[in-house]
This record gives sequence, structure tokens and C-alpha cells, in this order.
Amino acid sequence: MGLAASQARLLLLTSRKSDLEYRAQQITNSIMILAQQTEQVAREYSIKISNQTIMYTDATDRDQLSQSVTASTLGAIAGGAYKLQMKDSNGQWHDWYTVPDDEYPWIDGSGNPITAAQYEALPETDKTKCKTNYRTATDADMARTDIPVSWLTNDFTGPEILEGYNNGSMRIVDANGQEIDLNSNNGFVTTYYTDDDKAAEADYNTKTASIQVKEKRLQNDLNQIQTQQSACDTEIDSVKKILDKNIERTFKVFS
Repeated sequence: MGLAASQARLLLLTSRKSDLEYRAQQITNSIMILAQQTEQVAREYSIKISNQTIMYTDATDRDQLSQSVTASTLGAIAGGAYKLQMKDSNGQWHDWYTVPDDEYPWIDGSGNPITAAQYEALPETDKTKCKTNYRTATDADMARTDIPVSWLTNDFTGPEILEGYNNGSMRIVDANGQEIDLNSNNGFVTTYYTDDDKAAEADYNTKTASIQVKEKRLQNDLNQIQTQQSACDTEIDSVKKILDKNIERTFKVFS
């Protein structure tokens, strides 16, 4: 290989090495992003399995059974002695109350109100996707503009009520309008909410498996690039030796 050809070959190899280094850096950055996503997924999973809810135990009940607290079940607790209130942006408290919709007592899995007859005609697997349809306010209440309609139409869950209680946007009051302290011995207790744990675990496993597949693919690509880099370095060393020998012979001729 002549001096000019060796120099051209060296330039090509140097360019190739630079390209491989850039691709390796891109893959490394992608792996770091996946690591951050893994951390985020783990954080979300930890939050979901450690969230809490509100339970109520009636001390006068012989069986001492605990029941989950939601916006709609509060009206049935202790003979309707409690209700949920929510604070608007002006600091005013508003009642949340429920009245079952007798005409369309169910909402199907697609969110459509259906009659009792339509509900009974559904397969059992579809029935499990249905939920009770509450008309949560009168027409006059629904026409109000001073509070969000969602406050009147959402059946808030225990974890949602607890979150609202902690941030000061929701409260539970008794028949006299007195706020209930969830930390007092009044039948209300906060406990871990486990109903969504299986779904959270399934979601966590699905997301981590997807990330691991992507990470493995990137790692394989990175290993291939590192192999090519090693081969490129070896060939660069070889070409440099040829150049050194050509230069040495050239100087001997003219010396």
C-alpha cells in the first residue's frame, strides 16, 4: 500500500471511528433515558401500592363491619349522619349528595346510562364493568355556575376524599355541620387502599418488561458497535505502522 493510499485509508478509518463513537454515545443516552423511565415506573408503582383510603366502623353495629367510604356511601353511614363537602375557589363549602337515578340505574362499560332490564340482559362479564348511576343533583343544582359540575357528578372514592381532606379541599361533616377529624376515635380511620394493588402490579410488570426489552436491544447494538470500534482501532494501528514504514523507506532513499 502506497503512502497516499495509506493516508486515505487512515482518514476513512478515522471518520468511521468517529461515527461509531457518536452512535455509541446516542445508544448510551437512550439507555440512560430508559433507566430514568424505570425509576419513574417504580416510583408510580410505589405510590399506587402505598395509597390510603378511608374506612368507617359503626361502634353500634354488632358485627363491627368496616365499610369503604365514598361520596355516595357517606349518606348511608350511621343512618345518613355524615356528608361530603367541597370548597370552591372563594372558600365556600358546598354539599355533595346522591340521589339514585331510577330511570337509568346503571352505567355500562362504555359510560352509557342503561335501564335495569338492559343491565340484566348483559353477559356476566359485561355486568362486572357496570357501575351504579347516580344523579347527584337536581336540575337546578346542575345549572349552577358557582361550582364545577364534576363535584356534583363524580362519586369520589376513599383515596380521592382523603387526598382532598389532606389538601383542604374536601371535608366530612356530621348532621350538625361539624367537620369530622379523621384522626379522632369517631369510627373513621385511614388505612392502606389495596383494591388497585393488583392492577398497579400488572401495570408495573408490563412497563418494566417493555423497558427491559428495549434496554436489551440497545445493549446488543452497543456491544456490536464496541466490537466494530475494536476492529477499527486495530486496523488504524496497522495502517499507521504501514505509514511509518513508508515514511522511513522514503527518508532512506533521499538520505
